[in-house]
Amino acid sequence: MNTKFKNSWQLFKASIILTLRHRKLLWFPVVTTFCTALIALFFLTAMALPVVLHPTGYHLNQKQHWVALEHYYLPAHAGNPKARDPGTGNGALGRLLTGHSTDVDASGHPVAAQTFPWGSLALLVIYFVSMFLATFFNVAFYSEIIEALNGKGVSFRRGFSTARSRLPSILAWSLLAGLVGWLIRTIEQRLPFAARIVTGLIGMAWSVASVFAIPVIIQEQPMRNPLKILQQSALTLKRTWGEGLIGYLGFTAGSVVVFMCSLLPLLLAGVIALLTRSVWFMVIAGVVWVIGVLLAAYVSSVASHVYRCALYIYAAEGVVPEPYNQDLLDMAWKVKKS
Repeated sequence: MNTKFKNSWQLFKASIILTLRHRKLLWFPVVTTFCTALIALFFLTAMALPVVLHPTGYHLNQKQHWVALEHYYLPAHAGNPKARDPGTGNGALGRLLTGHSTDVDASGHPVAAQTFPWGSLALLVIYFVSMFLATFFNVAFYSEIIEALNGKGVSFRRGFSTARSRLPSILAWSLLAGLVGWLIRTIEQRLPFAARIVTGLIGMAWSVASVFAIPVIIQEQPMRNPLKILQQSALTLKRTWGEGLIGYLGFTAGSVVVFMCSLLPLLLAGVIALLTRSVWFMVIAGVVWVIGVLLAAYVSSVASHVYRCALYIYAAEGVVPEPYNQDLLDMAWKVKKS
């Protein structure tokens, strides 16, 4: 057991070394988050424009326009007395989101009506688009990790170019992953507690089986059948099953060690603050400590992706990527011979 933990720690250090050697890898998640936020803002704006530009007879810079929109879209039970007037179109937002009318007639009784739930459709589209974007950016990210493991530099342009060349596979995988995720969530919401545990285990099995899906998309020829991607990922995982996943334990242990060591300077700062009666010193030390812990966790997270790609390369190609070594990989990864 001690040997296993030592190997895990060596894997953790090797992954951290490669991550810090190619610092551009640390910027990939930042760029991904920024681009995703821009695209999400575009979709939200596109969804909000029909609501904001609904004709009310007033200009956008007039207060009456926004009051009229409030009366039109807010349902009667939201505490809007003017919305109870059937002529104001009460329940428009509810119809948009759910397809069910919340209008009332002249006597105050609800009007039964069914329309197409455009809001639900929009949310579904956004969900699958989000899956596609996440897969696209992960393919760009992982492709540059693999290039770094092959001894090359890291390039944003090359990474996104690789992702564009894998669009058929990315689209197919996004649809399958999105569908599986949606089905698991739907079943969990509608089944009793015991059944939720079962679906949770199914979700965990899906996550494990698809752990190498992104490297497969990068390294293999474009696939339009997502089941082949899942099959190839599962086969690669099967070759590395056993002690292969001990490396992930190393990241957990390494993060815990770093966190515990970071408490020592914080404790020392607390003692100094008490002796000098300086509240500001303690506040500054606490802020610096929090920032340091967050940065360390971020670097460790990126390094875990590096480890996953290194594990895939060794399992799929039998190549020992730098800065790992043959002895460490042979002890930590039991690769089955085909």
